[in-house]
Amino acid sequence: MCTNNQQFVILGGGINGLSCAMRLSDEFPCATIQIISDSFSPNTTSDVAAGLWGPYVLGETSITDCRRWAQETHDYFLQLWRNGYADRCGICLLPVVEYYEKATSAPWWHDIVFGFREMDIASENIKLINAKNFHTAFMYITFTCEPSKLMKHYRDILSTRNVTFRQEHLESVPRLECMNIPANAIIINCLGLGSQCVADDADLFPVRGQVQRVKATSVFHSFANDSYYIIPNTDTVVLGGTKQKSNHQLVSPVDRYNIRIGCQNIIPSLRDALLVKDNVGLRPVRSSGVRLELTDIVFANGERHAIVHNYGHGGAGITLAWGCAGEVTRLVHEYGTKMPNLQLKL
Repeated sequence: MCTNNQQFVILGGGINGLSCAMRLSDEFPCATIQIISDSFSPNTTSDVAAGLWGPYVLGETSITDCRRWAQETHDYFLQLWRNGYADRCGICLLPVVEYYEKATSAPWWHDIVFGFREMDIASENIKLINAKNFHTAFMYITFTCEPSKLMKHYRDILSTRNVTFRQEHLESVPRLECMNIPANAIIINCLGLGSQCVADDADLFPVRGQVQRVKATSVFHSFANDSYYIIPNTDTVVLGGTKQKSNHQLVSPVDRYNIRIGCQNIIPSLRDALLVKDNVGLRPVRSSGVRLELTDIVFANGERHAIVHNYGHGGAGITLAWGCAGEVTRLVHEYGTKMPNLQLKL
């Protein structure tokens, strides 16, 4: 029988917030969890992402930390894929080909993905316009995980547990103080760019990503060069994209044109692809790297809460989410050990 009345308040309803809710509810089944967010899927930044596993736009995040979190997420996708959840969670295992105009060394994560190798552009059959302009090419196999499907899977599970969803706009700490946070609650901050205000973090800034989703039934590989990428999802193919330091969230016709032309130069048949939708998302990039640490927050009335910050994942929210959620759970365990009166129980 569960006797523990521990409570968690998770700020943010994107892939990181829901991943934390999943791992905390698995680890502490007696606890009550409240998820507070401006918006939930399908209206989050996570929903814009194509979901290809790959550390990307991560500021100065240490490779040691990033490797641990990325590896754990990759292993988790493999587990879901093997256990028959691929379709439900939007997980696919697919080949990826990357091209670079300059000499490029293998990325640090090359031994996490499957079958990583450098291609010989001169001798291999590379179906790419202007292939002679590229110096280095890599091929490997990894996962795509469509965030909208995975978040629905999480929400279906969490809805059967002691978890509630609350839609509120969080623009400041005073606003948080007005939400009647339980006195013993541990707060988990997964607000992404919202942490600029709530955590007063000047290191955090938006990097704009515009993509377009098209119908292209003949694309079964993911392709990328220095400027553009093509990532098949279950129902559409995602063409991208931009990497602009900007908070402009409207679709740019200029970016739309450049994305299509750039991707057509990789796969010419995309000229005939039917446009389904344009999307814009703002990646939460932190110049000093992902912030994942436990500290505290003091409200105006003197009430003190432990808070675990988990934000600044840049373009790797999907890639790091499950691993970072595991780190959040570990920090909560450590806090419970240091604060014996908290009485965290499994």
